[in-house]
Amino acid sequence: MPVKHTDKPYMPQWEINISITRNPLLWFQLVMVSLLSSSFLLFLLVGLNLYEHHWDDIPSSFLVAGVMAGGLFIAFSLIGLLMYGRGIPTRYVLKDKHIEQHTLSRGKKTLGLLGLFGLLSGKNAGYTATGAALLAHSREAIAINWNEVTKLETFPERHEILLHNNWRTIMQVVCPVDQFDSILKIIQEKTQNVQTDKKLEKNNQETPFAFKLMLSFLAIIFGIFLIPRLPIHFVGIFAIAAIIFALLSLWSSGVKRQVFAGILVIIPILGVSLAFIAGEIDMHQSGAIYALAIEVILLAFFLFLGLGIFLKFIK
Repeated sequence: MPVKHTDKPYMPQWEINISITRNPLLWFQLVMVSLLSSSFLLFLLVGLNLYEHHWDDIPSSFLVAGVMAGGLFIAFSLIGLLMYGRGIPTRYVLKDKHIEQHTLSRGKKTLGLLGLFGLLSGKNAGYTATGAALLAHSREAIAINWNEVTKLETFPERHEILLHNNWRTIMQVVCPVDQFDSILKIIQEKTQNVQTDKKLEKNNQETPFAFKLMLSFLAIIFGIFLIPRLPIHFVGIFAIAAIIFALLSLWSSGVKRQVFAGILVIIPILGVSLAFIAGEIDMHQSGAIYALAIEVILLAFFLFLGLGIFLKFIK
């Protein structure tokens, strides 16, 4: 359908039926949603394995979580294909300050049943990378301001343009076959100055709030996992200190942030060193190699988190 133009304001708009079967980004997000959903079960099972010293059951816990992830992916895929096998009718409107995405009548009828995808994906309400809000909290219309866009990614073979912010895709724009070049040109004009300014400010950009929140959640969970007696006996006070200084490092600022991050780097090194000096290494229990592998990953998380904050990769 040709791009429509109005005089004032200038609003190119078009309608298109978005295919879900030929949408790699959608399938990637379904995989991520499935993995994220099953990760809660994985944390619970592995946590119980570590706490009860059933270390030899750790591989089985991963298998159970993997089966659950596969089942969720199949279920989500079947629901999506059943409801949207013919595609999702969508309208895009390009305005001076933002781009709008509207799910049309056929898509509205059943979109509410797919709100679970948005909840499980952890995305902010209204932000989506599936073109027709399949994973966007069941909203019928969303809008992205041009000043939120820091990067464009184009796929001419699929007639798609992905709009990114600092760390993720915020909208997938699907164009009519014969209008891809003209729409891309308009979007480039709308975002050119924004992208240039963002590049100049890149070194001063703060880590997105949602990413810091995720790191905080992992710090709390991983710190708790270090408290039970594991192959390298990391005394509980060090695990608690790791949680506290991880949170202080993530949410403080200035010189205090650097100091807290430096202490966070030292904590796992000091705790492991004291365990070796005291001979607190137990590799005799069944499944100890599995528990050790997890413990090393947990300790590495805190070590690299501290280094990332100290070196200002995470701000």
